[in-house]
Amino acid sequence: MTLHLTQTWATAPEGTSGTMVLTLHNQGNTAIKPTRFCYTSLARIDNTTQIDGGTLTRNFGSFVEIVPNADIPAGGTWDLRLTGLIYGVRTRTQGVLTAWITSKDGKVIEATVEDACSADGAARGVGKDWPAGDIEEPLGVLPWPSSVAITAWADHAPKLRPASNKDKAAFQTVSALHHRLFPTDPTVLSLVDGLPVTLENDISLPADGYKLRFAAIDISLSHQGDTGAQHGLIALAQIAHAARTDRRFKFPAAGEICDAPRFGWRGVMLDAARNFHSIGTHLRLLDIMAWMRMNRFHWHLIDDEGWRMPSRAYPALNEIGATRHIDGPIPPQYRDGPDGQSGFYSEADIAHLLDHATQLGIEVMPEVEMPGHAASLIASIPGLRDVEEPNSVYRSVQGFTNNALNPGLDLSYEVAETLLNEAIALFPFDTIHVGADEVEISAWRNSPAAQAFAQEKGLNNTHEMQAYFLKHVQSHLRAHGRRIAAWDEAAEGGGIAPENALLFAWRTKEKTAELMSKGYDVIATPGQAYYLDMLEFDGWDANGISWAGISTPYHSYTYEVSDGLPEGPGQLQGVQAAIWGEYFDTPERINALAFPRIAAVAEAGWTNPAQKSWSRFAALSRLMPQL
Repeated sequence: MTLHLTQTWATAPEGTSGTMVLTLHNQGNTAIKPTRFCYTSLARIDNTTQIDGGTLTRNFGSFVEIVPNADIPAGGTWDLRLTGLIYGVRTRTQGVLTAWITSKDGKVIEATVEDACSADGAARGVGKDWPAGDIEEPLGVLPWPSSVAITAWADHAPKLRPASNKDKAAFQTVSALHHRLFPTDPTVLSLVDGLPVTLENDISLPADGYKLRFAAIDISLSHQGDTGAQHGLIALAQIAHAARTDRRFKFPAAGEICDAPRFGWRGVMLDAARNFHSIGTHLRLLDIMAWMRMNRFHWHLIDDEGWRMPSRAYPALNEIGATRHIDGPIPPQYRDGPDGQSGFYSEADIAHLLDHATQLGIEVMPEVEMPGHAASLIASIPGLRDVEEPNSVYRSVQGFTNNALNPGLDLSYEVAETLLNEAIALFPFDTIHVGADEVEISAWRNSPAAQAFAQEKGLNNTHEMQAYFLKHVQSHLRAHGRRIAAWDEAAEGGGIAPENALLFAWRTKEKTAELMSKGYDVIATPGQAYYLDMLEFDGWDANGISWAGISTPYHSYTYEVSDGLPEGPGQLQGVQAAIWGEYFDTPERINALAFPRIAAVAEAGWTNPAQKSWSRFAALSRLMPQL
């Protein structure tokens, strides 16, 4: 490497999101004559930003291309000053992520990149607040059960086996799950050896619930249906695993545990559009979800930065839409280098994931984003732009220009219906998520086609045009036997019909109550508590994104979703954690930020507030597996 980049952020000038100074250091023995300098960054600029040191030629999402105004001498530097950012820097990791130059001879030279420095001397912070915690009972189970009444503890943790051959398949599923999650630890569920466990279906128990009775010679597991049986076996496996691997925990010798989930929807969303993750990573995440009794996987497959769902109707989506490259219509983003990234999930990949999820009792809901966040879609299919709409006439909050399907074009509806039909064919779950978030408020104002359409339909603004489009989509899904799901913006501009709809409240904690009062059934996933990419502490050394503020593990755990909710007419159906992809490009980064907060959401979805304990959770959450 001959290039190295340092970067400094300052809060000035007032009224903006600050100034970034980027310095490229030429470590080599010859001068570099750059024709373009490219970088990706979570800090963003627009046409109001003053640029000193070069000329802006492209600004799309997190990607910026500059023509430098000078060569970089051997052993010398070149400075680029960006004054008046529109999205600033709160931590060391929110500045430039990757950088490179193209020289006059056509060579691409990547730079090593240092963390951003604060010109204002920002405090470094105290780090993640995840105390060792304390346990009142030596029972290693999370989420914590509804009722625990253990009267005696065994000296040693036994292996467990099914008392009846009819229960071997259920045992084998959970035993295999345990082995995948903890491949080097002792077996806790055996098919042939150990303390017998008798399973009995009990329809008097709550939905998906179970009851464990411990005795010296056997264990009985009463359960409500197959799902309740799996929950009970996983709880048993957790208890035995903790007792076998951690001296703080023991296995019950007498007593009982009664348990059932608080909510029917206990979800995790993974954004695989902004950064492509392997199917292996997905399967591991599903295993972790099942271990914590989470049962809904929301798969965010589509966004501006990438199209990850297979399409027979529009194969360009899996070529153009799934690929980022410096010379392509979608340039590198986030931590991409000049070669970007490429990838989508084949029909076989999806079938594999669905089969795995089914074994674990997890339903998979795809998200086919529309009408906004459509840059990858628009780049792949000709005709989705109003040719009379100026380029770069509006910019989304993530920095993408002209990135929403146009409701004034017939092709928008044809493409949307075709893609939804493909999702219906791939995914058997009864609900399809269609996104509907973050359409720029000025979208379509300068589109003659959209404005003529709005006048014809009596629509007054962007919200009402989006609502018209979404109502069409809702009708299409209903005709195919599916329920529409969307982010909370789908209630704006008149909104979709509350009947046969499920909305995800994300922008504020108060959105859940607001949507319920309008008659919508709601999943609570507030960015301020359940978005796992948010900062965990206040300080320059923190990792993550900061638009929703700081969400410590304690805050995520103690946030009570039911506070301040109306009695109806809509209902709170459950909770969901969100793993958004801007910051999360590797499993290691997910592990560093998502845990233990993902376990906090799992317990919020399962355990009644009266049974929760932060100190106990802090201890038990350390037993949870990671990616």
